[in-house]
Amino acid sequence: MFIAHPFRPRMTEKADVRSTVHVPMVYETVATPPARWEYYVLRVDPREEALPDAPQLNTLGQEGWILAGMLDERVTSKSPYVYYYFVKQQV
Repeated sequence: MFIAHPFRPRMTEKADVRSTVHVPMVYETVATPPARWEYYVLRVDPREEALPDAPQLNTLGQEGWILAGMLDERVTSKSPYVYYYFVKQQV
């Protein structure tokens, strides 16, 4: 049952009056397992095969692989290989 106090205006009469009801906030610490990653290295010898093209990279992307880096050893050493490093999160 609600009885209005005769000397105090109702909250509905003023738009700027806010409720004084305290709503407690409860914070819970939930342990999340660490992310697990899977890696894939694509090694290409440009003398024997073409470098990956857009359709091949799109196929890897549709499988969830993200290109994380590339290393062209032809620039840094006498090795003929080009490496593409891919990563995806395990589910």
